[in-house]
Amino acid sequence: MTVYKAVALEPTSQTGRQVKLIFLLFLLTGLIFYFAPASYAAEHGEGTEHGESGEDHEKNFIVEHLTESDHLELPIPTGHGWLKIPLKSLEIKPWGEEGLDLSITKQVIWMWFAGLFLLVMFRLSFRGRKLMRNKFAHLLEVYILFVRDEVVYPNMDKENARKMMPFFLTVFFFILTCNLFGMLPSGHTATGNVNVTAGLAIIAFMVIQGMGIAQNGFIKHFKAMVPSGVPAFVIPIMIPVEIIGMLTKPFALCIRLFANMVAGHAVILAFFGLIFMAKSFVIAPLPLAGIIFISILEIFIAHLQAFIFTILTVLFTSMTIHPSH
Repeated sequence: MTVYKAVALEPTSQTGRQVKLIFLLFLLTGLIFYFAPASYAAEHGEGTEHGESGEDHEKNFIVEHLTESDHLELPIPTGHGWLKIPLKSLEIKPWGEEGLDLSITKQVIWMWFAGLFLLVMFRLSFRGRKLMRNKFAHLLEVYILFVRDEVVYPNMDKENARKMMPFFLTVFFFILTCNLFGMLPSGHTATGNVNVTAGLAIIAFMVIQGMGIAQNGFIKHFKAMVPSGVPAFVIPIMIPVEIIGMLTKPFALCIRLFANMVAGHAVILAFFGLIFMAKSFVIAPLPLAGIIFISILEIFIAHLQAFIFTILTVLFTSMTIHPSH
C-alpha cells in the first residue's frame, strides 16, 4: 500500500509533458478559432460588393458548415482564406439531374478518412503478438472492454454477444471517429448529415431483423409481433402498431444522432456569428471562451452519442432475438 501511494503521488516529467501538450493543443485550437472568422471574411469579402449584407454572410457561414458541400476545405492558409479542393469532378448522377445523386461530397470524404484512420490505427496498434503494446493500443483496449463488458454482455446472451461483437465495435468506433473528426480545424462531422445517420440506422435495422430471422426463423420472427392469447379483434390493431414500432426504432437512431451532432456545431458557429455581427474582434475573447467550452462539451457528446447508438442497437437486437423477453 505504501509503495502504491508513493508511485501514485510521485510527480513525473511525463505527466508534465502531457499537461503542456494539452495546454498547447487548446492554445492552438483557440488561435485557429480566433483567426478562422477573419479568414472566412477575407475569402467572402467580395460578397459585400455585390450587395450581400453581413447577416447574409453569417447565415452562409453557418449553413455552409452544416450542409453538404461540393468542396473539401483544409486548414492551409492561402491568399483568399483556407485551401479549398473542388469536388465537382466527382459528381456521379447515373440517372440524370433528377435521378439518384451518387456524387462524392465532403461528408463522403470525411467518412473515408474515418474508415481509413480506424483501419490504419488498429492495424498498427495490434500487429504481431506483443504483450506490451503502445499507449494508443491501451486506449483502444479501454474502449473495447467498455463496449464488451458494459454494453454488449449485460444486454445479450453470451453466445450471440460474441458473434455480434465485431459489428457493435465497428459501429461504436466509426460513429465516435466521425464525431471527433468534426472537432478538428476545418474538419467535418459526417454524422451531422441526416443521410449518413439514415444509412447507419438502415444498416442497424437490417442487422436487427436479420438476427431475429436467423435465430427464430422467418415465420416465427414475424409471428412474435402478435403474442399468443391475444383476442382476435385486437390483432388488426396490433399488427400496424408493431410495424410502426419496428420502423420507429431506426428512425429514432437516425434523428437522435443527427440532431445532437448538428446542435453542438450550430452553437459553435453561432458564437462565430457574434463576431461577424459586431464587426469587431474586440468582443472576440468572450465568444472564444464559449467556443472552447462548447468544444469540450462536444467531445463528451461525441462519446455519449456513439455509446447511445451502440447500446440501443444492442438492446433492439436482443429484443428481436428473444421476443418473449
